[in-house]
Amino acid sequence: MKRISTAQQSLDTIERGMYGAKNLKDSLALLYHQNTKLTKFDQIKLSHSIRGFFSPYVTQRAVQPYKIYPGTKTVALADYRDVPAPAVDFVNLVRSRQSTRNYEPGYQLSLYELFVLLNYSYGVSRQEQTPEGTNMSFRYIPSPGGLYPLEIYVVLFDSHVAPGLYHFRPDTLELECLKEGDFRAEMKQHIQAEPYININAASGLVITTGIFERVMIKYGERGYRFMLHESGFVGQMMTLLNEALGLGSCMVGGYDDQKINRFLGVNGVFETVQNILILGKKLPTPACHVDN
Repeated sequence: MKRISTAQQSLDTIERGMYGAKNLKDSLALLYHQNTKLTKFDQIKLSHSIRGFFSPYVTQRAVQPYKIYPGTKTVALADYRDVPAPAVDFVNLVRSRQSTRNYEPGYQLSLYELFVLLNYSYGVSRQEQTPEGTNMSFRYIPSPGGLYPLEIYVVLFDSHVAPGLYHFRPDTLELECLKEGDFRAEMKQHIQAEPYININAASGLVITTGIFERVMIKYGERGYRFMLHESGFVGQMMTLLNEALGLGSCMVGGYDDQKINRFLGVNGVFETVQNILILGKKLPTPACHVDN
């Protein structure tokens, strides 16, 4: 009895800290994480279901992991394929990356900047033929099973394109216009960024959504973890690409999911917002004044 009492006293001492089970006992996140851990048996069971993805029927239907909006007005970005990418030192780029919360008002994003940002983050990097004879497209970031469950939407405020909401089509390198208009005020209502991030001065934002079924149909519950990984890969790639272009960006996590999903025209269940990136031109660094 004394041993139990001593152990309980030690636990109570730990639990009085900032962290501990008291904070997580009703956590859905922790419950999900615990229930998606893989044992040896789970790995064997999952491998059997994954084998079904190697059938020609399934493969042919999994090689087009992107949405299409037929009949929409499009903005071509493919003309910039042959324009040299920004020449940067990668290590110095990583060192200099930081979140930018204020921007140069009225800066217009160019088509070239949009091409670099979207193509080299989630555009098609190469195509390979599967054993079934189907061409499969790959992107610039890793994706579980090459399933690419994400979609990219761009809300433009100031750019060489009419203000509005656009969907990025990775295979043809086009922006599909979903609706035109100045949505800056609406985005300010849905995203809790100010006064920390100046959306009024931003040139636009990128919204990443995830389509659960694309990845969970193969990997089950574990697939949601994989989709979060991929969303992080894309977000980090975009922040580095912005840095390479001399732009600034800031990831935000405080937003009204339902209102953002409704704005995008997605159902919020099978496809829902994952990431939001605010971007614009960095403010010029003030010149140092030295008195004589």
